[in-house]
Amino acid sequence: MRLPDKPAIRAWAGLPAGRPVLAFADSDGTGLAVIPPLEAEARRLRGAGLLATVAGTVLSDVSGERPLYVAPLAGDDPQALRLQAAEALARLWRDGRAACTIVLPDIAADRAQAVSEGLFSANFRFASEGPARDARRGLDEIDFVLAGDGGTAGLHAGWLTSLAALAARHLATEPANELTPPAFVERCRTLAGQAGFSLNVMGRKELEAGGMAGLLTVASGSRYEPFLVRMDWRPEGCSQGVRPLVLVGKTVTFDSGGISLKKAEDMDHMKADMGGGAAVFGAMTLIAELRPRLPVTALFAVVENMPGPDAMRPSDVIRMASGATVEIINTDAEGRLILADALHFAAGLDPAAVIDLATLTGASLGIFGPIGTATFANDDGWFERLARADRRAGDKVWRLPLWPEYRRFLKSPLADLRNFATTGQSGSTPIAAAFLSHFVGAHPWLHLDIYNTCWNRTDTPLMPEGPTGSGSRVLAQLILDLDAEAGSRNPKQGWPS
Repeated sequence: MRLPDKPAIRAWAGLPAGRPVLAFADSDGTGLAVIPPLEAEARRLRGAGLLATVAGTVLSDVSGERPLYVAPLAGDDPQALRLQAAEALARLWRDGRAACTIVLPDIAADRAQAVSEGLFSANFRFASEGPARDARRGLDEIDFVLAGDGGTAGLHAGWLTSLAALAARHLATEPANELTPPAFVERCRTLAGQAGFSLNVMGRKELEAGGMAGLLTVASGSRYEPFLVRMDWRPEGCSQGVRPLVLVGKTVTFDSGGISLKKAEDMDHMKADMGGGAAVFGAMTLIAELRPRLPVTALFAVVENMPGPDAMRPSDVIRMASGATVEIINTDAEGRLILADALHFAAGLDPAAVIDLATLTGASLGIFGPIGTATFANDDGWFERLARADRRAGDKVWRLPLWPEYRRFLKSPLADLRNFATTGQSGSTPIAAAFLSHFVGAHPWLHLDIYNTCWNRTDTPLMPEGPTGSGSRVLAQLILDLDAEAGSRNPKQGWPS
């Protein structure tokens, strides 16, 4: 996959003659005045009263020695800043520009980060390892001229979070005939080899030895075997006593629903049912560059859910790796079955905390619409860290209850629990979380249900119709924040409690 290279920061004097410039400016033009050659342009625009009315508009002047575009930079809301940056870049595409230099004023790091995230997101173009290609044009080259340390720090942070978000978008956009379970495993091998991560791939034989009937049963209708992939980052010199942060991703490379077949409408979106795994993969892509001071383990529960001759049936009863028995009521409630085995495995790693991400329930769309992330937590401190990261990331995490009463909807006459409520509650989001909670253990746990935000249904300047990489940016920001927190104390103390 082609992700943005580390952004080049140049001196104004070193720019090639005639190179287009996109300058972001506050309403008084200060964003232009930081670069001496642009100061006269700032005075002219101010004198004409244009900067005072620039909101939502990109001004351009192509009469000088280099094409100049001036874009508004208004407010502090990260998502609004991302959209302003994306809209500005779209103007350059429409004018057929192939490259540009971005001029950022002396602004706070969080604002600069949001602007750079908008630019990288808007300019990303998907190119499959197979025949699929993004038909839109993009800029081939972007570099930066910055004023102030805040811009430099924010640009670097925005590049790192964009690596995570765009890696996730890329994987979820891949056609399911290209990104099969074995192909996803190979992507993990490649990343691990490049980054120096340790990698352990559990295939059918190892899963059978581990009693992981959730993974094995969901994959039984597919010609592809299931996998549980473990990827570990451990910084040099890190004490073995420091427990890892464990990230778990639901990675269903295509979900037909199995025998409980989905409706034809929108089934093409089910290539993105590995969005949780894609977000975790994106986080490990960031970690490969950041190399944080504390250990992180990623677990990917990788399957394809198909209605083959050996597929699981409603009414089947299976014994999970934890020893709990589960009656299968709905074969389209497969994500919780594979996550149950993965979460049980994670509990055996003595984690500091476990965070799972999954496109788990269609009911989340009824709760939030296409905005917001249903989040469950058994630990207040870890949820607050996630919420604090989200104030910058903008995934709008919202905590829902884990009331014990939800568990009664999962009672089965034949097993310890069933995988789907049969009392008119459907596969509601809290009931699915209640199912997962049986397999978590005693450590801190966060569950993010990203089903409702995994697919963008209309083209926007930030991204086209298709997978969004949801969950990846808040996870990336959390890792950045935790690493910064570790830098202010002794990393041997481990992750915060």
